[in-house]
Amino acid sequence: MNQANFYPGPSRVYSNITEYIYEAYMEGFMSINHRSEQFMELYRNVKAELRTKLLVPGDYEIIFTSSATESWEIIAQSLTVKGSQHFFNGSFGEKWASYAEELTTVTKTHFGINEKLPTGDIAEGVDVLCLTHNETSNATMVSMESMKMLRAENEGKLIAVDVTSSFGGVKLDYSLADVWYGSVQKCLGLPAGMGFMILSPKAIQQAENIGENKRYNSLVRLLENAAKDQTSYTPNVLSIYLLYRTQQVSKGIDYISEKLTNRMASYTDLFNKTEGISFLVESEKLRSATVLALTSASPDKIKEKALDRGIVLGSGYGPWKKSTFRIANFPALKTKEVEKLMAFFAKYY
Repeated sequence: MNQANFYPGPSRVYSNITEYIYEAYMEGFMSINHRSEQFMELYRNVKAELRTKLLVPGDYEIIFTSSATESWEIIAQSLTVKGSQHFFNGSFGEKWASYAEELTTVTKTHFGINEKLPTGDIAEGVDVLCLTHNETSNATMVSMESMKMLRAENEGKLIAVDVTSSFGGVKLDYSLADVWYGSVQKCLGLPAGMGFMILSPKAIQQAENIGENKRYNSLVRLLENAAKDQTSYTPNVLSIYLLYRTQQVSKGIDYISEKLTNRMASYTDLFNKTEGISFLVESEKLRSATVLALTSASPDKIKEKALDRGIVLGSGYGPWKKSTFRIANFPALKTKEVEKLMAFFAKYY
């Protein structure tokens, strides 16, 4: 790979992916059906690796979907009775709320990028609380402390969390929510094309109580098949295999989280001293651990200069599209690539 890709998803994949694709081909995984014993063994193995390396609890079920976006539909149609409340401060959380609005009653609660999650602002008549843990559009992140408060004050409600830019890079306390969902093209270091959902016993019980089973991706269907280590529709078997193999060699979430935290500290030191470039989010406590959003008078010129030197930076997104650029801090990025990026900013800015 000639370029250092810091785009915040899809981003750099792990460098051993090509080796694992060849293995999958030679071992026949690209041609197996999802009812075969070979697939069921793969499903069991990948779930075991996710429980070991990313500390997913044993009583939480793991299912695979086509994308994180599909989870919006599943949560609205299979887990929501009265309505859902969506807390958001950026574009992806807002898009989730707007999509859910087409399927169920939605309460939208917006908060600022320099504000904590408003845990005390709970609407009447909702049974699912939805939030984006790591908002990629503006590089904010909800703390586990805020989530703990939300959980403590709302024991009777389901809590659903988008962890697309967190899972595989940030250590999560799974007891604080019932649905954790995302996709594989960010901290998991895989090519885009597959999503996942992690469901608590409470979420599983709610799906069974509602019993919605009219659609191909109705959650009761997905869960019935997952219990047999199968899927209800043909999955991305190659992506499941790649997830299994990359997790097999992973050093685990404690190691990864510490590595990314240390990198972010180095980035913070660098950009606090850089002329004309500032963090979009003022408080370090509210910033993402895996994505940087930086403001500049001319972000496009910075991206162009970086690209000329073999560095791909991410564009701004949504309301911050023209005023910011973004940098991924994902596990698959190599130390030499990070050093190249930091040397670029130290030299030119």
